[in-house]
Amino acid sequence: MIENNKHNNFITVLTFYYSHQTAIIRGRLEAEGIECFIKDELTAQVNPLYSNAIGGVKLQVRESDLEKAIEILKEGDYITDSDLEKSVPKVISFFERTTSKIPFLKGIRFEIRIMIIVTVLVVIAGGLFVFLNPLNNY
Repeated sequence: MIENNKHNNFITVLTFYYSHQTAIIRGRLEAEGIECFIKDELTAQVNPLYSNAIGGVKLQVRESDLEKAIEILKEGDYITDSDLEKSVPKVISFFERTTSKIPFLKGIRFEIRIMIIVTVLVVIAGGLFVFLNPLNNY
């Protein structure tokens, strides 16, 4: 069984519109021994117009390498402190980390996880409304 810890989780560091924009930065990070993953790379290559709809091509590193990766990217002027502040909102990153720990959701894309959880919440709220509505004649 694979343990889900900070050594196995990948975190998005930078987002690009096109996959070729990740090449230099990925090479720089891998030269420093940081394992990288390019999320949604093939989707953007097949149809570049989808890139904006899926949130761009995401350069990801392991959570355990995040600090080192940010330091390297700052040294190379690829990111600044203001870029880090306006990146992914804390709510989204918290939601991504939390839902990836749920056994039946951890292998599913983030967008699909959101849809599943929203659907479950709507069904629960609808059920409560039907059963707790005082106008029902049961």
